[in-house]
Amino acid sequence: MHIKLLAAIIGIFCLSAFSAKAQVEVDAWSRLNENGNREVLLEFNIKEGWHIFAPYEQEFGSPLQINWQLADNETLVEQSFSKPKVFDDNGFIYDGYENKFFYKTTIMTDNPDRTTKAIIDWQACAGDECLPQRKELIVQAADSAMFNQKINEAESSFVGGDIEEVNWLKIAGLAFIAGLLLNLMPCVLPVLGLKIMACLKATAANRLREAFFYTCGIVISMLILAGLLLLLRQTNPHLGWGFQMQSPWFVGIMLIIFILLTLMAFDLITLHGGWLSKLTNLHFQNCQVDALISGILAVLIASPCTAPFMGAVIGYAIVAPAHIYFPMFLSLGLGYALPFALLTVYPKAMQKIMPHPGKWMKTVKIILGIPLLLTCLWLGWLLCTQLGTKLNLRHSEWQEYSNAKVEQALQNNRPVFIDFTADWCITCLVNKKTSLYSDTMIDLVKANNILLLKADITKFNPEAAEGMKKYHRAAVPLYIYYDGKSDDYLTLPPILTPQILQEYLR
Repeated sequence: MHIKLLAAIIGIFCLSAFSAKAQVEVDAWSRLNENGNREVLLEFNIKEGWHIFAPYEQEFGSPLQINWQLADNETLVEQSFSKPKVFDDNGFIYDGYENKFFYKTTIMTDNPDRTTKAIIDWQACAGDECLPQRKELIVQAADSAMFNQKINEAESSFVGGDIEEVNWLKIAGLAFIAGLLLNLMPCVLPVLGLKIMACLKATAANRLREAFFYTCGIVISMLILAGLLLLLRQTNPHLGWGFQMQSPWFVGIMLIIFILLTLMAFDLITLHGGWLSKLTNLHFQNCQVDALISGILAVLIASPCTAPFMGAVIGYAIVAPAHIYFPMFLSLGLGYALPFALLTVYPKAMQKIMPHPGKWMKTVKIILGIPLLLTCLWLGWLLCTQLGTKLNLRHSEWQEYSNAKVEQALQNNRPVFIDFTADWCITCLVNKKTSLYSDTMIDLVKANNILLLKADITKFNPEAAEGMKKYHRAAVPLYIYYDGKSDDYLTLPPILTPQILQEYLR
């Protein structure tokens, strides 16, 4: 009896282990082409009912990653994937694979007989269950016969080149939508007054030019920030979007600019002549300069924030080559500029709710200066925080983030909620006020014994930056939740409400 029971237990264990490994099987073949380079073909067979995510960043799921361990004198020439399928999981749209798909690459090498190792990571999902998995694959010397048998089937499924090249238009579309939505984020409130005043002051003759220069101000400053980020990441790969706000010098300069803007808005000072007057005056004599400066300020103050889809877009762009990287930020900037550019060119919608320009605009200018005043208070508080030395968790329930704490909690089957945040992220601060420090959150934490971890990147924080890289994101806010039942995690939306927290954490 005991022997049978033991055998049954061993059988169940073996079956479980086998089924876990059998969710995705990977086979590899290779051959030498006419140039003496090595072509490699991988075939992925996915267990029925399961699927994995496409090999690029999306709003949901962990992407398929194939990392080749190449010698110093070896290079990947090209990579091709089968065309992914679009999945609709209760309103969550994403690309992925089921059943079978192929991957092909060419390796330039001086030693075709050398074995090559690939480390493949994916997230396999079926229903509500998702499992992160890894396979280390050794590709042996060339076997042209087996390669040739499979290549015809594989090539008919390819999308015609590197999948990142094909799907970058889709991601660029998401970047454009993210730019549109960025206009609704709390971080844009400080420059809202500048935008509205520019729209109201625009004359019929100048409307098109002002819209053009406003768009140029946004796009140029967006591309400059993207270029600086790309350059600085060469020496510090942990830097992410909004990196400039980690510098007390930059925050201090922004504070001075916004103090001057606020004083001018309330007519407390008047500067006559010189470049400083042109920089700080809310209504420049040259309307094109006015619009250009408004666009630049709009990007500088809004760049630390993340709109819906923006986290996935930046996560995709930040690891993409330059010819894909910059179009992502160009599309983001165009989406961000479009609403107010249209209002400038076609102001009828605003004119319906606003009287004709007159003395009342001076009162409106003062009212719209209130967000500028609030920005000064925020930047001053942020500067004081950055000049401090200790992390202020504010609430005793929150602990400072570390990956070791996450792993220990998961070993004990304890749920974990991670808040990647920064004091310069206004959306983060709003989420804290409305949701993270709400009674709903407190009740959820107590009911489920959730470990609360705060990863603060107000100042450069290597461990928090490494954590964001682990979750394929490069901007805050970022909210990660483990339910404690597995190593799988959920990524919450960038804008939180108590209802969203209940949906994800209950």
